[in-house]
Amino acid sequence: MLPRENDKIVELDCELVTAAIRRVALLADERSYALRLRLEQGRLELSSGGEYGDAHEVLDVGRGGTTVSIGFNYRYLLDFFSAVAKAGEVRMELKDEQSAVQFCPVDQGTYGYKYLLMPLRV
Repeated sequence: MLPRENDKIVELDCELVTAAIRRVALLADERSYALRLRLEQGRLELSSGGEYGDAHEVLDVGRGGTTVSIGFNYRYLLDFFSAVAKAGEVRMELKDEQSAVQFCPVDQGTYGYKYLLMPLRV
């Protein structure tokens, strides 16, 4: 069942987010592939940490409101962003740190599908 109460919506530039995920994932834990996303006041912070150190990057996004911090397996994020690489912008819809997140291209005419991803506890 698709989530219906995802009231936090942010639109992301596909190319910028993909590049940031790839850079931050270089230092992600090799067992969990965990990547943390933190949304707050028009910013998206991506961070990871592993045996060799920590990495983080901040992107500007058009969203205000409450702060949400959520973790994902970065490989699953890259699977989606690779599939919609030419979409331009992607919408991320979430409710809280423990519920499924829905990703979809902003232009549904070109890509008519949605991607659900369960968060990790990080």
